[in-house]
Amino acid sequence: MVSCACLTTLAGCTNLTETSVSYTELPPDFEYPNGITTGPNGQLYVGSVTSGNVLQIAPDGKITTAFEETDEVFAGTSVRFDPITNLLWVASPDFLGEEINGEIVRRPHRLAAVDLTSNRVVWSSAIPDDGFANDMAMDGKGGIYITDSVRDRILYLSEPGAPFETVAVDPLMEPGDLGPAGIAIAPNGDLIIGLYSDGALLRISLGTHETPAQVTSINLPRPLENPDGLAFAPDGRLLVLEGAAVSGNGKLLAVDLSSPEPHTIDVLLEGLDSPLNLTLADNSVTITEGQIRHLIVDDASLTVPESFRVITVPLSDLEADTVQSHYPEQLDRQISS
Repeated sequence: MVSCACLTTLAGCTNLTETSVSYTELPPDFEYPNGITTGPNGQLYVGSVTSGNVLQIAPDGKITTAFEETDEVFAGTSVRFDPITNLLWVASPDFLGEEINGEIVRRPHRLAAVDLTSNRVVWSSAIPDDGFANDMAMDGKGGIYITDSVRDRILYLSEPGAPFETVAVDPLMEPGDLGPAGIAIAPNGDLIIGLYSDGALLRISLGTHETPAQVTSINLPRPLENPDGLAFAPDGRLLVLEGAAVSGNGKLLAVDLSSPEPHTIDVLLEGLDSPLNLTLADNSVTITEGQIRHLIVDDASLTVPESFRVITVPLSDLEADTVQSHYPEQLDRQISS
């Protein structure tokens, strides 16, 4: 179902039919959307924080279940379709766990490669050293880079079944309870990652077998509030989702890494409810609203969401001035049918 909504933009609260922004309501039994990726024919694949089911949203809006949960795939915090291998990579951490005798017990966090043609898991593995696979970026050669938010490192797999390699570990990746989260590959091949709890962005220049990776801080005018999903826009700016666990005012940002330091931050969209991940297709960006604040913030006023959605925004509609002069005093968000 595609409906209309009203989100706070830099010009104020604008009816989204006028700006071509739309949202797609997800089936009632699909909760807490997180991972999202674009398939070969423009379809979207959407994973969940709490389920291994993966939805497919066709270009005409029809929603089907592309993959059903298994013992090996029980979540989808990140999903990435690789056109090189025609495989869907799925990061499957047990984020919430299960309470048993007053103690939270979690299954080993896993990573899987799925053949959607046969709906078959062709490979899966627990993350080494009880790590937590949060997000992924494809290397364009059939391999993936993986952020490990618990062990504060970047892992690499050259293909399904290959050994995990640690390609980056550094003290700069350690601050905060939850470390590396979102990840994107810059045009020059560097990795850009966000530290979820600390609010920093880091640049990782990959090393060789003889030299270690070089990790440096990206100079920003302010810390980000829970940076999560990352992607590079066609104009070269880095798109960043601010999850905003405390304030609740989730944002889509654009960071110009070519601008003078501290780098310019533009607010493209705000009023999002726990935006977690994003994907680009046809010059638009589609964002998953996880609505997970009631699960991670101690606030009795936060209630269980009644429905979930993804939001699609044409990039041509998202032009913004610099962030500092455009913060509203209060979040203004209304939903209309």
